[in-house]
Amino acid sequence: MHTDTAFVLTVLVLCYSVVSGLVKRWYVAPGLIFVLFGIMLGPFGFGVIDTGAGTDAASFTVVAQLALTVILFNQAAELDLSAVVRRRGITFRLLVIGIPLALVLGAGTALLLLPVMPLWEAVCLAAIVAPTEVALIDALLEDRRIPERIRHAMSTESGFYDGFALAAMLAALALASNNANPEPGRWATFLIRTEVVSAVVGLAIGVVGGLLIAHSRKRGWMSDTWAQLATLAVALVCFQLGERLHGSGFVTAFAGGLAFAYAARRVGIKPEMHVSDAAGQLLELMVFAMFGSYAVIVGWRHADWRVVLFAVVAVFGVRIVAVSVALFRSELPGRERLFIGWFGPRGISTLVLGVLMVDRGEIHQEALITQVVAVAVTLSLVVHSATTWAGIRGLLPAETPARTPP
Repeated sequence: MHTDTAFVLTVLVLCYSVVSGLVKRWYVAPGLIFVLFGIMLGPFGFGVIDTGAGTDAASFTVVAQLALTVILFNQAAELDLSAVVRRRGITFRLLVIGIPLALVLGAGTALLLLPVMPLWEAVCLAAIVAPTEVALIDALLEDRRIPERIRHAMSTESGFYDGFALAAMLAALALASNNANPEPGRWATFLIRTEVVSAVVGLAIGVVGGLLIAHSRKRGWMSDTWAQLATLAVALVCFQLGERLHGSGFVTAFAGGLAFAYAARRVGIKPEMHVSDAAGQLLELMVFAMFGSYAVIVGWRHADWRVVLFAVVAVFGVRIVAVSVALFRSELPGRERLFIGWFGPRGISTLVLGVLMVDRGEIHQEALITQVVAVAVTLSLVVHSATTWAGIRGLLPAETPARTPP
């Protein structure tokens, strides 16, 4: 990464941190702010951020991978699996029916609107566009006016969604790559390596890391600050080892987070994730700024009406249909189902999985995928930020006043 780019990104983070509390109270997606700054300061603006080619393009990939690694680990570590079992009615429906159905509908939409897209690349694309921005959901989950069952369902689904989307994309990517360069057993080897081996390695690292940190904290050998830094180190070790074994470092990180939290709680220590969460948010915002500096303008400039229509249907229509079907005849009223469907899981995965698909798979529609990612991410950031207040007002009973912006 060039010195100027690193300096500008650091200044942006500093400036945003000063007003971050106000941004959260306004329910504006932080990613949207950094995308706009990236557009303004990128090569199509003042030209002080440039990730279009060369060293900075490689830096974007590295930062994006680090961001998703930390976020996946944190999401998994913060999942309360016992609560998932206790509230299996709503949560299980979203996980077992809603997520797979969203992927199927997304792939079908891609095949219909983007007919040049081969089948397995369409499945990859459906997995890529499913999640788009997480910080806005974090703000919603802290709003106590929203019923607790909705916040729990959205939090749990968001924690699993990136892992589900990643697993689906890797499986489809194996088949897409096999179609381009067929070899007997090649796709099976790829799939086992990226899914099974990566998960097993992640579970092992998570258990060892969780036990070491928990026992050390329990005996007073490690301060809380170093325990949180060590937690971040465990996440990065998961990714690195997964990649060194030619698997998926992301799958390893997600599995490691699950095992890490389980092992720590078995010792009687609750994992502290504040430093790791902060690192994930910092990396995520830097990625959005770098994304805005180049990909947004290029993607929109070359996108035709089919790309825009697919992004609209995939981001706003597919999920609502999937959630409505998953929660059919549940105890939730219609407005709560609509709220969950509209403000569903959002994450940085769309950007990273798009990069991963282009880098690792022998695919035919690289330019088309880039356009879809640019359009889908920006549409989600803008529309979901703009509709948050209306969504909350529609969710609350008539006698409950909506919180006014500061």
